Amino acid sequence: KAEPKAKAKAKAKVKAKKEVKPAGSFKVCVCGGSGGIGQPLSLLMGMDPNVGELCLFDLDVAMVPPAGVAADLGHLERKCSVKGYVMP
Repeated sequence: KAEPKAKAKAKAKVKAKKEVKPAGSFKVCVCGGSGGIGQPLSLLMGMDPNVGELCLFDLDVAMVPPAGVAADLGHLERKCSVKGYVMP
């Protein structure tokens, strides 16, 4: 016996639902996070409620050390943890 179209569509919708990640579960890495473009990008990423951890990477020859930028972004009133790393 064939199923009615409405039941078949309802079953297809249940199967098609995707698993949604909870807010604040993403780990984001910004390469060049101490530069002129990386700092504002890091600020925007730090303010995003979907980001739980933000890692800033930059070279040791950068004008501003990534640890300093990470310290500045650590004062945001968000639950995002920020870490800075130097690439030699």
